[in-house]
This record gives sequence, structure tokens and C-alpha cells, in this order.
Amino acid sequence: MSLLRYKIKTAPTFSPVLLTNLKSSLHIEHSDLDDLLQICLNVAAEDAETMTGRQIARATLTGYLDDYPDNDELEIDKGPVDSILSIKYYAQDSPVLTTVSASDYQLDNIDLTARLRFSKSFTPDRSRMNSVEIEFLAGWASVDAIPETIKDAIVLLASERYLNPDNKMLGNSIKVSAAERLLRKYKIQRY
Repeated sequence: MSLLRYKIKTAPTFSPVLLTNLKSSLHIEHSDLDDLLQICLNVAAEDAETMTGRQIARATLTGYLDDYPDNDELEIDKGPVDSILSIKYYAQDSPVLTTVSASDYQLDNIDLTARLRFSKSFTPDRSRMNSVEIEFLAGWASVDAIPETIKDAIVLLASERYLNPDNKMLGNSIKVSAAERLLRKYKIQRY
């Protein structure tokens, strides 16, 4: 099975949750703490992405493969995937990337884990790591498009960060947080 490794090429252009949601949750009515709360939100959004393995706020990512995908098909689990911008590969003994024609692949993005199917194969340089580069748009296009469950989880994580900045253990037992329970259905499933 071919596994993609991901790198963000263009960072998200918006914070996944409005600051007003967090302030309302914490019953804060002034703007004195807005900068600190925004930092809490940004970190909470990153935590939610780590917990789920998904891209939440729209960003451009590059996925890397060492070889042509098994069975002419590849899963992109960093979804939701909006579109494929380009697929390029290093051919044998070539220092230049070759672009795969958009007519040679098909994107199925009806689910959070997208599928990419190739109708025409290509031969990347197997001696080179990361010989295939797939650039794509992933994440929800706006704050309004993000499922409420994810936004609620981010607010919970940001609230916890604000109220417990030193991240002290509040008990000896290991518990699943409310945010983790909310995010569970969005988590990438590995079998």
C-alpha cells in the first residue's frame, strides 16, 4: 500500500473558529485578552488536526510518494480534499519534474478520505525518495463550512488551554476529553 507523507505548502488563511465563540464559552466580554485567546485557538486547531489527522482550515498541501501507487489507486486522508492542483514525478535519471496530465487521473472526494485513481501509469525514479509530488487543496473552505462538532471541540481545547495554561494533570486517571470524543468520528481510521 502506498502511503503519502504530507507537507503544508500554503498555510490556512483563516482561524477555524471565531474568537467570539471562545469568548462566549469563557464568559469574557472585553477585548483585553483577544491576542492570548487567538493563540489558544490556533494551538487548539492544530491539536484538533493532530488528533484527527485531517486538515481543518483550507490549505495547499503537497503529498509525497516514493513510487507509483499500488493498484493504480491512492487514498488521500488529509481531507476533505477539494481539488488536485498538480501531480509531478521525477523520471529515471531526470533532475526535472514531469507533470502528469489531468486527464490521466480521477479524484473521488465525496468522503473525508479522498481517492485518487490513475488511468495511465508512469514510472518514477525508484532510487529517489519522494519521487512523486501531489499538490492539492484540503480543508474546509470557510469557518461556516467546518462541521459544528469540530468547532465545538476546538473551543473546548482552547478553553482548556486558557484555563489550565501549565497543562497540569488534574487527577491520576487517564480520561478521554470531551473534545477527543467530539473529534472521534473525524479521525483517520487505519486497519
